[in-house]
Amino acid sequence: MLTSRVRNLGFWTSDLLQGAPIRKHCQDIEARLAGSGPSTDLLDGLLHYAVEHSPFYAPFRGFASLQDFPVITKASIKDGYEAFQSKAFAGQRLHVMRTSGSTGTPFAVRQDPDKRRRVLAEMICFGKRAGYEVGDRYIFTRSWSTINRKRWHVALRENAIMFDISSLDDARLESLRTLLRKDRGIRCMLGYPSTFGPLLQHLERAGDGPDAFRLRAIISISERLPREMREDLRARFGCTVVARYSNQENGVLAQQCPGGEEFHLNTASYAFEYLRLDSDAPAAPGELARVVITDLFNRAMPMIRYDTGDVAVRQTSARCGWATDTLSELDGRRQDFIRDTQDRLLSPAVVSTHFWRFTGLKQFQFIQEAKAQYRIILNGADPQYTDADFVAMARRFLGPEAAITIEHVEEIPLLASGKHMPVVNRYRPA
Repeated sequence: MLTSRVRNLGFWTSDLLQGAPIRKHCQDIEARLAGSGPSTDLLDGLLHYAVEHSPFYAPFRGFASLQDFPVITKASIKDGYEAFQSKAFAGQRLHVMRTSGSTGTPFAVRQDPDKRRRVLAEMICFGKRAGYEVGDRYIFTRSWSTINRKRWHVALRENAIMFDISSLDDARLESLRTLLRKDRGIRCMLGYPSTFGPLLQHLERAGDGPDAFRLRAIISISERLPREMREDLRARFGCTVVARYSNQENGVLAQQCPGGEEFHLNTASYAFEYLRLDSDAPAAPGELARVVITDLFNRAMPMIRYDTGDVAVRQTSARCGWATDTLSELDGRRQDFIRDTQDRLLSPAVVSTHFWRFTGLKQFQFIQEAKAQYRIILNGADPQYTDADFVAMARRFLGPEAAITIEHVEEIPLLASGKHMPVVNRYRPA
């Protein structure tokens, strides 16, 4: 089997023979992040390109600034899908990235070859910050299907193990544990916190500690990584643990600092705006805000002022030595925010934090059904905890008037994407 070092050399040699486009992107990303300022030259070029080549943006030719463009969403892109396409790429074969639809609005984004190279460079640069090097053997835990499964030769080239977690019963968790213990070449694990939680409990029952594994990095994706879970992963595996903020339609947007809690933004590839929850006015630093991005590299389908649906808190400066723009908190998707009995917004992080003390619980799902009405679905609560334990806990942050029902199940099914939604809001006030 080829070693990681040989794979690394082969990757960069292949890139060199093609003119080193990925290495050049990596160098550009590192240089721009080191400069810590916005990539205004890239933004200006992208805006001028969009108004000339994308029918949707043609009416904005006389723009004076980024704020002259409208804020767009997945829904608005779907409604005018063809108008967003660049005429310069008409008839060309392009890469298509499809979202899973876990947000309720599935759609596809076309990406040109240079955008694809940029995304790969982002993963390389931010992966290196976490301890992953090109060619390292890594395991990707998610729900794999014929739609998203890598072709065998791609997985071989990337040195990737596709581990399916469509079911997280004890047998499957033991299979993952055995693989991590026996394959001493695995250096990195990617996955969702909803997978890491049950895995941690399984490893604790088995008595495994850091000496049982050879991981250098764990990269958490797609879901919010609770601080307590991050600390437990570090202690159990003895490696760097970071959360990565990314999406399918764009790429790597930010990544957690290896030594801290803040998220370092990828301002080398995206322009970020932070807008208030109730309007398109700018939010102040420290205020909960919608994350709106402009993709500086996708010319096949320009995405300007794209509302990601995510909510975060921006801070004015980094606390560590890596002087990039940062987020102090990443609170998840806006649609996942619930409301207490007084209709005040609560982040899904509030819910997750309160549940984390129930360390023997396999899975939970918290659902707001209507005003002051909630349902908690539990897997693995008996006989360790009583229903009253969860009702009392929830009323502490919801209010004493909260009507709470408890439901016990053998397993909480995952979404088709392999994600688990721990917090669901079905209540939409008038």
